[in-house]
Amino acid sequence: NFGELKQLEDDLYWTQFQLPFKLNHVNLFFLDTEEGLIIIDAGLRSEHSHEMWEKLFNGPLSNKDIGGLIITHYHPDHMGMAGWLQKKYNVPAYTTEKEFFTANKLLSMSEEEYSKLFNHVFQRAGMPVDQKNEMLKATRLYKNRVYDLPKFEIIKKGKVFNSKNGKWIVRTDSGHSPEHISMFDEKRKLYLAGDFLLPRISPNISDNFFDPKDDRLGGYLTYLDDIKTIGPETLVFPCHDWPFKKGNERADDLIKHHENRLNILKNEMAEKKINIMNSIDLIFDRKIGNEQMHFAIGEARAHLIHLESLGFARSETDLNEVVWYQKN
Repeated sequence: NFGELKQLEDDLYWTQFQLPFKLNHVNLFFLDTEEGLIIIDAGLRSEHSHEMWEKLFNGPLSNKDIGGLIITHYHPDHMGMAGWLQKKYNVPAYTTEKEFFTANKLLSMSEEEYSKLFNHVFQRAGMPVDQKNEMLKATRLYKNRVYDLPKFEIIKKGKVFNSKNGKWIVRTDSGHSPEHISMFDEKRKLYLAGDFLLPRISPNISDNFFDPKDDRLGGYLTYLDDIKTIGPETLVFPCHDWPFKKGNERADDLIKHHENRLNILKNEMAEKKINIMNSIDLIFDRKIGNEQMHFAIGEARAHLIHLESLGFARSETDLNEVVWYQKN
């Protein structure tokens, strides 16, 4: 049930909040420390999240001190309620520099700047004009789903958070977001994976709207290769779905998934040049509606940027500002 507090370890708890998307929930975690509970992620800014936080604070958390708030990454289902939580409970909040930069940028942009940015993104993708106009109506979702940001203390990889029975070391990675936080308790073999290692779905690997050459997929493949070292015994706690083991095998599956997509694009490029909208039709096995198109463009472009960074492909921009990729 949403908003219930469940114990995972002596000093680790979790709850689930509902999301109004196809992915219908997010997992939030709590580390019990000498300074009080550290909340990991805040949920989407929504009436449901308000109700769930009030339910928790008036129920199972009513006699607990809150010692801090860690936000793993800037996406609204993680960042949304962070500002509200800090204001209400006056707790320190932690995130990384690039996650803070991206959230702050998206929140502080004017309507005009925002529209211009995404118009450019859709144009570069080769999106038809009618679809682009339809999409632009729905792009201002970040501001609606995220409170003003808390005052953050910026942390880096290697930062340690001590819980009552554990020592959690922060790692930061690029892929699903620019500098995503996950945390490993090596002694107990427990891994708070955020959105980077999920048991059933592949996290969206989106390109960087503010840096069109940023090889996010390269960053994610490096992460997957490295995270295999946690081995089969580590218990992985993801921010969506359920805790699982054999994270090393899951990392291998995800590497194969992306390599398969890269091969599909390579084969197509051997025949002709392609743009991002062409690529979406190739790498997704379903029709992508406008509500998912934002993610699909990011994912397709991330794969194309990776092929370019490897030297397999090169890109050129035509007179209509559409970017085309071809075999080098």
